[in-house]
Amino acid sequence: MIKHLSKTKVLISGTTAFLIGIILYLFFDAFYGDVHFRTMQDPISDSKGVDLTGLRELKASGGNLPRFAYVSWKLNHIKGDKIMFDLKQEFHGYVSGIPSSFLGYHFKDKDVKFKQWPRRLIFTGTFKKRPELVLTEAQEGKKYGFGYINVSIGSKYLSPNKNIDDFVSSIDAIPNDTWIHFHCFQGRGRTSMALAMFDIMKNAPIVALKDIVRRQYLLGSVDLFDTKKWVHSKYSKKQLEDRKHFIENFYIFICQRKAGGIQKWTDWRRQKIQDNIPRAAVQPSQILDLAAHKLFYYKGQNPRSSLQGAEGALAIQRFSHFLDCFALLSAGLATITY
Repeated sequence: MIKHLSKTKVLISGTTAFLIGIILYLFFDAFYGDVHFRTMQDPISDSKGVDLTGLRELKASGGNLPRFAYVSWKLNHIKGDKIMFDLKQEFHGYVSGIPSSFLGYHFKDKDVKFKQWPRRLIFTGTFKKRPELVLTEAQEGKKYGFGYINVSIGSKYLSPNKNIDDFVSSIDAIPNDTWIHFHCFQGRGRTSMALAMFDIMKNAPIVALKDIVRRQYLLGSVDLFDTKKWVHSKYSKKQLEDRKHFIENFYIFICQRKAGGIQKWTDWRRQKIQDNIPRAAVQPSQILDLAAHKLFYYKGQNPRSSLQGAEGALAIQRFSHFLDCFALLSAGLATITY
């Protein structure tokens, strides 16, 4: 009798574990949204030697294809306006609050994965696609109080110049007190690029590029300076190098833009191609003026004649951050092509 009960318990336990496994396999990624989610206020375990200036003031987060209920819960402490910044260009929508990719709606029928067939049957009542049930991301986000912007930004393949112009102009137009949540599909490559670009736009040239890339990496982004091909990577070494070159160029572009130089990425790139000369599109005097007025924070004074005492020491320290930008400009990295 005891032996029989033991066998029954084992059978029940095994069956229960099997059913839980099946449920997790089929549905876990539909509702679990904490894949590479991070905010600019997340703790950093080891920030020694990394400049965090301006990072905690960034009203931004990033992650994978959003489950709006989850993202809304994670950002429930944000009381102001919120914008979902969609970096994807491929088709995606929502069915009953779940990304349509969960049902394989972005695939042709021959490419649909095995577990996506029962998902369709359970959530829509049929194995066929039901486009009438699909809401756009903008429509789904509106239900949770999110605005919506879509600008496709590449990581494996770099973006057209127009897309970079659109990204810059979109960030310029968003009020400073608005929270921005960037996302791609996995929350890695494209989201890492966008967060680094956003950080650059807000904090260059006060913060060196190496520190911006490093601190984004410490928060959960990929290391945009790592050009070593990973095991089983879908990126070639050239693609990794091109990505690194792009972020270097973008930093230079923003530096000269803040100094009163060319304002549009497309125009700046065109001039670099036309000039084909390893020099910056901004004069050294403009660089010094920007350093003086943007970094030293003196009001009603001539900063070049006010570098004394503790404030002077702080100004000199901040100026050292600026040297990275100036070094890049002097080295002619602005002419790197991709």
